Amino acid sequence: MQEIFFDIHLFSNIYLIAISIIVQFIIYPSFKKYSSIEFKTFHSDYTKKMFLIVGPVMTIELLCCVFLLIKNSSLFLIPTILLIIIWILTFFLIVPIHNKLNIKFNLNDHKNLIRLNGLRTLLWVLKVLFIF
Repeated sequence: MQEIFFDIHLFSNIYLIAISIIVQFIIYPSFKKYSSIEFKTFHSDYTKKMFLIVGPVMTIELLCCVFLLIKNSSLFLIPTILLIIIWILTFFLIVPIHNKLNIKFNLNDHKNLIRLNGLRTLLWVLKVLFIF
């Protein structure tokens, strides 16, 4: 049973790294190429779809990580701490920037979004390295 949770956790971690890299180098840089009107429509659609693509996998990753921490706290303490930081970054810093961008594109918010997503990507990579 523990092996299944480990495999699901590992797969979700790698999946989220891949999505985050695509977002970092392709999607977020493209934000500044839209006109104000186009951006508002695009960004609203993007955030709704991305929530459906990423939200369930982040939740599965969290649940598996907590299960594995309970079963083997010494091996999963650092990955769990990293995951908590990722969740804090996501829901207390990145999501509010997206909410501001839904109202109006701002270059400083855009730069912060790219910077914070880069940090989140790095944390996911570190997390998967600790798992191995």
